[in-house]
Amino acid sequence: MRSYLSYGGGVNSTAMLVLLEREGWDFETVYVDHGCDWPETRDYVLQIAKRFPITILTPEVEGCSNLYEYAWKHRMIPSRRVRWCTANFKVRVINDYVARPCYMLIGFSTDEAHRARFDYNDGIERRFPLLEYELDRADCVRIIKDAGLPVPMKSGCWFCPFQRKSQWRLLRQLHPDLFCKAQALEAREIAARAARGKGPLRLSDVPLVHVVSESQPALFSELQPPCLCEREPAGQLDLFAQGATT
Repeated sequence: MRSYLSYGGGVNSTAMLVLLEREGWDFETVYVDHGCDWPETRDYVLQIAKRFPITILTPEVEGCSNLYEYAWKHRMIPSRRVRWCTANFKVRVINDYVARPCYMLIGFSTDEAHRARFDYNDGIERRFPLLEYELDRADCVRIIKDAGLPVPMKSGCWFCPFQRKSQWRLLRQLHPDLFCKAQALEAREIAARAARGKGPLRLSDVPLVHVVSESQPALFSELQPPCLCEREPAGQLDLFAQGATT
C-alpha cells in the first residue's frame, strides 16, 4: 500500500521525514497549509521543501481556505475540548487527499505515545515510525541536527488555545499584528456568546489583553510601537480581521 507522511513543520515530523528518507522508506510527504501556522513554521516548511519533496494542500471549508477567516465568519474560537479546527482544516484535508487503502505515517515520539490510536476503520492504517524506532523528542532534535538542518520551533497555529502564556508573549513580540487579530477574534466570540446568554470562552486562561502588559519594556524595542489594538476603541477591533465578513 502507498504511504503518506503527515508533515506539520515541527520537530517530530521533521525528524520522521529525515529518518525515513535516510532509511529508504517509500512515501509521499503531505503538508496542509491552512494559512494560520506561525510564520516561522510556514517559512521552515518552504525551506525543507527545497530538500525534500512536499505536497502542499490547501483546505476548502465552506468557501474558506484560511482557518482564521472561517473562525471569524462563524464568530468562534478554537476549543481545547472540541478540536474542530484540527479535524476540519488538517485531518479531513489529508484524509480526502489520500488513495485508500494506505498507510498514514504520524510523528508521535515516545514522549507522547499515549496519543497514538489504532482503532480506525476508514481504509487508512496509522503507523507511528518514531514509536517503532523508540525515539523520544531529544532523539528527534539530534536527527535534525545530524542532517545539517536547523531545529524548528514548536509548530502550531498562532491563535491555538493550547499555547502557553510564554508563546502568546512571543507572538506579541514577533508578530503584533497577529496578536491583535487573535484579540479581535476572542472579543468577537465573547460578544457572540454574550448575545446568546452564554459565558465567555477564551484563547488563554486569562483574557489576552492581560497576558501581555505594555509596561513590560523588555518585550519591545524603542522603535517598536505598541500594538494597534491598544490604541483603538473596542468597537474598532473588526478592522483587524483579514478577509472577514460581519
